[in-house]
Amino acid sequence: MTALEKLEYPGAMQLLLALVERQRYVTEVLRKRSNPNGFISQTSLDKCRVHLEELGLIKEEMEESARPRTYLVITDKGRRVAQKIREIQEILEEN
Repeated sequence: MTALEKLEYPGAMQLLLALVERQRYVTEVLRKRSNPNGFISQTSLDKCRVHLEELGLIKEEMEESARPRTYLVITDKGRRVAQKIREIQEILEEN
């Protein structure tokens, strides 16, 4: 699978754009099923995570607490890619 195919995986770009705003807990992403940034299933989210991590666009971190939770963080490379995606969206939405 090429890098572009990984980025085009259903939900991958939406996840990347959601992480630009702030880091998100995995459970938070799963709960937002009705939200455009939400995902249908744990399996779908897991595949997106793997692809984006392989590309170096996101990383997982563990919260240090009594109940450790995993959260997703965008990398600098991920921010640059997300900016390009937004630029493409703006061009496509021009009249």
